[in-house]
Formats: sequence, C-alpha cells, structure tokens
Amino acid sequence: MKLNVIIVSLIVFNYIKCESNKCFHQDDHPFPFFASKTAYSYVSAKQNYTQPNCKPLQLWLLSRHGTRHPGSPSIHKISNLNKYRNNLTNNLSLCKEDFEAIKTWIFNLTEKDGDKLNSQGVNDLLSLGLRLQSLYEDIFDQPYNPITYRVLSSNKERSRDSAFYFLKSAFNENVTDIPLINNDDIKLNISKFEIINDNEELKKFQSGIYMQNVIVRVSNILGLDRNLSLNTIKSMYNSCRFERSVDLNSHPAWCAVFSQEDLEVLEYEEDLKYYYSNGYGHSHNERLGCPIVKDLINNFRNKSRAKPGPKGVFYFGHSSNVFSAIVRLGFARDTTPLLSSNFNNMRDRKWKSSYLSPFASNLMAVLYECHGEKKVTFFNNEVPIVVEKYGCTLCPWTSIENMFDPIVSSPLCTFDENNSSASRVCTATTNIFFLICLLQFFYYS
Repeated sequence: MKLNVIIVSLIVFNYIKCESNKCFHQDDHPFPFFASKTAYSYVSAKQNYTQPNCKPLQLWLLSRHGTRHPGSPSIHKISNLNKYRNNLTNNLSLCKEDFEAIKTWIFNLTEKDGDKLNSQGVNDLLSLGLRLQSLYEDIFDQPYNPITYRVLSSNKERSRDSAFYFLKSAFNENVTDIPLINNDDIKLNISKFEIINDNEELKKFQSGIYMQNVIVRVSNILGLDRNLSLNTIKSMYNSCRFERSVDLNSHPAWCAVFSQEDLEVLEYEEDLKYYYSNGYGHSHNERLGCPIVKDLINNFRNKSRAKPGPKGVFYFGHSSNVFSAIVRLGFARDTTPLLSSNFNNMRDRKWKSSYLSPFASNLMAVLYECHGEKKVTFFNNEVPIVVEKYGCTLCPWTSIENMFDPIVSSPLCTFDENNSSASRVCTATTNIFFLICLLQFFYYS
C-alpha cells in the first residue's frame, strides 16, 4: 500500500508542476457539479416548456427543499479547517489569489445554523412558484385553499419553509398552516422503510486509486509533508460546495485546492452513495417509490375521468423522496451498474445526482387535455423527460396509465409496519443474512 502511495505521489507531483500556473480565482466558469449540493440554476431548464395547444388539468409536484446550510456535524468539521488555513507555508502550489483567499477565509456558521434554509434556498422556492404560476395560469387561477390545492410537507424545518415560500409566490399569500406528514405517512416518510446497506462499492472506491489520487494531489498542493485524511478532504469539499451553492458567482476559498478531475471523482463518490442507498443499486429502493408514484397515477386517473380532485398537488421533502420517485418511474436508469471499478467508463452515466437531485430539485408531472385527448409530460428540474418506452415527452395518458398500472397495483408496492421493521434490520453483509432478509420480505409482502 505504501508503495502505491509513493507511485501516486510521484505522478501527482509531476501533474501539479504542469497545473501550478492555473488560478481558480481567475476561472470565469469553474466546475459547477457537486452532487446533491449542486445549485439548482446550474442544471434546471434554461427555457420554459409549454404546450400551446393543450390545457393543463392538473399539476403534480414533488420538490426537495431549497438550498440549505450544512448540517451541524459538517459545520463542526468545516470549522476545523482553520488549523490548515493558519499553517499555510510557502511550499504550497497555489497562485497568489488562491493563497490569499484561503489565508483570509472566514467561516461564520455555527452549529445552531445546521440544516436551515438559507437566502438562496428562499429564492429557489420563490422563483419556482412564480415560474409555475406564470406557465400554468389555468392551474393557479384560484386563491389558495386546501381542497383545490393539496399540500404536504416533511416535518423538517427546511421543507416546511420551502413549502411556505413556494405558496407565497404562487398564490401571493402567507400560508402558515402547512400540512405535515405523520408517522403513518408512506408517501414522504420513507426512512422507516429503508434498508441498511453497507455499500461495499462506496467503501472500495473511497480506498481505491482515484480517491487516493485526490488525497495526494490536495495534500501536495497545500505543501504538506503528509497526506490528509479523507474526512479532511471531504470537509474542504463541503466548504467549497456549500459556499458555491449559496453564492452562485462566488469563488470559495477551498475550491482552489481541487482540480476538475478531483471534483469529478468526488461527484462519483456521492453518486455511488445515492445509487445504492436510494437508487438502482438495490432492488428494494424501487419499492420505496411505490406510494408516491401511486399517488401521482391515482390523482391523474381521477382527474382524467372528471372525478373531484385538486388542481394542484404539491409535496415538499428531501433528496431521498425525489430519488425514490425517479427510480420507481424508471427514469435515469443506466444499462451498466455504477461500481467502484468503472468510474472512467461511467462518465456519461444517467445516474448523476448533480442533475437528478440538486438543491430544490423537483419531479413534476402535468396532465393536459389536447384536442380532446388526455396527455402527460414528466419533468425533472423543469426539463421534460423522455419516456423511453414510447419515445415521447408529451405522451398519451392511456399509455402512461397502462405502463404504470401493473407497478402500482402490485402487492409488492404495499407497505405496513410489519414489513417496515423487517426491512430496517436487513443488511446484505453475508449471503446467509441476505437469504433471511429475502424470506422476511416475501413473508411480510
């Protein structure tokens, strides 16, 4: 292992010599993709998509909360970077501007700020509400009331606040009594049904050559005589991406220690995490999205048959909610699984959390009536999604209903407290234990 580190160090040293003249603070277009901490505007639609010959009948929205501060544990770890800032020497390979930025870096957040919506997060949801109100006037043509417009939020403060600011801009009204999920809710409260996953692929990637390369490169750039720990690298990364997400035009100090290759490796590490905890890396994750997709299909089914129902359905939750719905709908599925060993081959992967669930990410569906025919368009972050089975973005509702009805009608899409407790104790650490989990799964299903 020591020999491998020495070899990597020599390779990286030569790379740094070639890169040392580059200056992050002079980069007009720095790399913007930071997995689930990416700023919404970097990946959301750059134009408004409308159907001029169609009348919207119902809008269904699942939104992640807006941009937030780091969690309290991350704030504590980022604060500890002061010791590296204070011990900078002339040995480091940074331009003068980048050196001064780190040397004068100040971190003002305290642990009481943890996870709270920040100013950019407020703007995320205010602007989303205004855009949707403008694009879908037939949906937002009545004052807010809980019958015409169904709202439900996670009980986390950042989600409640996101719901408040969305409704404030969409309806020009301060709605203070935001309906919150209860313990029995299975649409948004999916944590009680999640399984424990050791994520061996993530662990192997963290100890593998790509991540070791990042560790050595950053350590050498800072002129250190020993390598930093991965935890310290991740703290620098978090400082970089959280500051970037709250100030879109900023050049955060700690971003300067990373090359674009480093950031792509760190993005892939995050993608591996979500792929196995919320994505296609485990079959159980598809099941987690059943309740929310059933809600979508049932709402559209009722509206298409002229049954009573809301004009707008608005849910506010977390990245896990958005991921689980995307997976249950079958979007962003790669033909090759994400592994610790295929980073280079998966650079053009569909499963990129930067695009799928940045801050304020959303999955939206609109039911239209077009010349007497009901049609549907799905959106991820306001970008229309191609339904690959039919090759359409404006798809016949009957095709969509037929496509998803076998899924949402399946007994495997039903949850209760029994299979919840069974799921939570399951891990895939051994073949025997995995067999026990499968037996529990089919018994409780």
